[in-house]
Amino acid sequence: MRIAKKREAGEILGREGISLRILELAKNITEDGSYKNAIEKAGQISQLVDAASYDEYWDEKAEIGQLREQRNFLKLIDEAKA
Repeated sequence: MRIAKKREAGEILGREGISLRILELAKNITEDGSYKNAIEKAGQISQLVDAASYDEYWDEKAEIGQLREQRNFLKLIDEAKA
């Protein structure tokens, strides 16, 4: 699906709708507890992050989260090499 369509859906959902959907998926992850479900729901959340890019502020917040996780990756790699 093209990003334009995802952004269109994001505009329809709005900040609250996107956030509520992410919270719903996160709750499902914690209730289910399976690795397979967690990665599947992460895929769904990634689509919601794309949808949120219609909103400059929400896009900025998502980018902050992505950068934080990238720092975690770098730390993990450094520790594995030590």
